[in-house]
Amino acid sequence: MIDLLVVSHACFTAINRNIYHLFERDGWKLELVVPKFLVFASGEKPAEPPQPDDPPLHYLDLIGTNPRIYRFASLIELLDQKRPGVILLDNDPVSRLSIQLGRWAKKNNAVLYCVSNENLSLDISSAFRRRGWKALPAAMLKRAMLRKTKKLVEGVFTVNRDGENLFKMEGYRNVRRMPLGFDPVYFYPDPDARVQIRNKFNFTATVIAYFGRLTPEKGIHILIRALGELKQFAWQLMMDSFDPATSAYHAEINQLLQREGLADRVHFINPTHTQIAAYMNAADIVVVPSVTIPAWKEQYGRVAAEAMACGKTVIASDSGALPDLLNGHGYLFEEGNVEALKIILQQILSGTVTNQLNEKEIAGYALECLSIHPQKKLMEEVFEQQVSYENIISRKRL
Repeated sequence: MIDLLVVSHACFTAINRNIYHLFERDGWKLELVVPKFLVFASGEKPAEPPQPDDPPLHYLDLIGTNPRIYRFASLIELLDQKRPGVILLDNDPVSRLSIQLGRWAKKNNAVLYCVSNENLSLDISSAFRRRGWKALPAAMLKRAMLRKTKKLVEGVFTVNRDGENLFKMEGYRNVRRMPLGFDPVYFYPDPDARVQIRNKFNFTATVIAYFGRLTPEKGIHILIRALGELKQFAWQLMMDSFDPATSAYHAEINQLLQREGLADRVHFINPTHTQIAAYMNAADIVVVPSVTIPAWKEQYGRVAAEAMACGKTVIASDSGALPDLLNGHGYLFEEGNVEALKIILQQILSGTVTNQLNEKEIAGYALECLSIHPQKKLMEEVFEQQVSYENIISRKRL
């Protein structure tokens, strides 16, 4: 038997397993289930291999691609073999997997907890107002799943305030809000990395950075338009590389850079998740210009948390969870408002802004409130109520 079985598509990426290293070091007996492959727009990719400190990993075939209805092959057989006291599903509770796991837990004297990024109402009328008739089939499926899972799920960890309120309103038990923690082993103020990357790209001016996917809801077009009106200042833009032929939006961004006359100020990068901290350290300002669309609003903003951990000045829109995430340790602007973003950037670039937080304050807040350490502490407090406390303490003493 084991204390905890974690079922997680996020742990497909090795760095996302690091929080569970902390559990193991504190005496928890746990194992991880991850998909062998995930399907992306660029094709199918294999999961990253086990790392030296990883708990035991079970690579299972994932059947389906939609997180609401996909399932893992041979998962029930694994549960029967391992018989965990607690199952943590790193997926929304309104899903096929939560029904499957919740039923097993009920039959086997175990409990199921879920991690959710959800922050949009699950009400059918709300879905209709957001997206019209096309939203109704999915909305009705969610309602049917919800009626089953709220009786099967022992608790829900949410990563934003809207989700916390949503699941409490829907009648789920033990709803707790937690950070989607970054690992401070990678994300911290690093002067040496800053010098190395700035020398590599010949950064000589203020570096404004955008990290993340190039999709309309992530709002890089807002940043580019704002920068187009600030060419009188000395700055350089660092952003992830992209292929204009990949999508209409990528082509639009490429044209926008040309039209705004910014092509000679852009430096394209392609770091891995473990390398990105060095690039964040090289930046001076990190912008997170997310824009709410009918089917989505910013659920968390991991880039903002990681950049703050590196002591960076973060400017974010007020979409979704970002205001709570920054919590006064950065600058907010009205989402979609190019002029509002331009004014904040102009004030910083001209040196007229007042009351700027320093690197130590920003990084200290991120470490204390947003890293995997407070995340693990909150989760452990909840799980210890379900797993024999005496067994945990005895293992910690070994």
